Amino acid sequence: MAKNSIDVYGASGKSNVLMFAPEDLHLVTEHDHPLYDERVHLPLDEAMVLNIMALGVLQSILVWKDPESGKTLVIAGRQRVKHTLEANKRLAAEGKPTLLVPAVPRRGRTAHQVAAGMISENEIRQADTPLGRANKMAAALNRGCSESELAMLFGCSTVTIRDTLAILDCTAAVKNALESGNITLTHVKTLVKLQPDEQRAKVAELIAAGNGAKPHERSRRQAAVLGDRPRVKSKKQIQAALAEAQGEYAAALRWVLGEEDTEPEPAPEAHQDAEE
Repeated sequence: MAKNSIDVYGASGKSNVLMFAPEDLHLVTEHDHPLYDERVHLPLDEAMVLNIMALGVLQSILVWKDPESGKTLVIAGRQRVKHTLEANKRLAAEGKPTLLVPAVPRRGRTAHQVAAGMISENEIRQADTPLGRANKMAAALNRGCSESELAMLFGCSTVTIRDTLAILDCTAAVKNALESGNITLTHVKTLVKLQPDEQRAKVAELIAAGNGAKPHERSRRQAAVLGDRPRVKSKKQIQAALAEAQGEYAAALRWVLGEEDTEPEPAPEAHQDAEE
């Protein structure tokens, strides 16, 4: 005979987890409502959509039944609901079963009484440190996950996976500086290419350069320590240059914008100087 789930898991009690079709949940968009959160308007994240399509909604949302309107309002979990709606559209188009959203109901007579749960659920969180994230990625790789599977699990690109794993190849001085916020993952990408002694010396320079500086000034100082890199022109800047360009230089710009199928011959030296 099957055991009670409380006995199986050694739990002290249990509560109901309800399952909802995402379209049956109401996202508050009225600015003056106690359960309004501006993040309800955030755009969809493709990585999160793919993650939900593959794994479903892993963490229950919080809901409250509004006695005045009869609607089931989302207290916490807006992004999970929005992304499940999009995931279900794609799954339905592929002829696959759609997903339900697990939800835990909160008690309260008014929206004001349950709004505290909305704030706490979103604000009292502690994200992984960069090193902790890298260790999780490495452990998953050792268990047989591919980089593309990791990208889906962590909601990022495979390039980010490789950059984050590079932390593990750095010296302790680099890891400690990253964990304490004195340097960034961008710095790590450069430091990992150096020899251990060079890493330790360069990270000490980076920390010294950033001490006491405001964020933008610290970025400039630390960029100078690592050496200035050429700034990549935006698409708008390239289009503006193309409007005035002629000949091979114009052909080169059109190729950069993807308007030509073949790679152009190198532009004359004078044109290259003009671009710089």
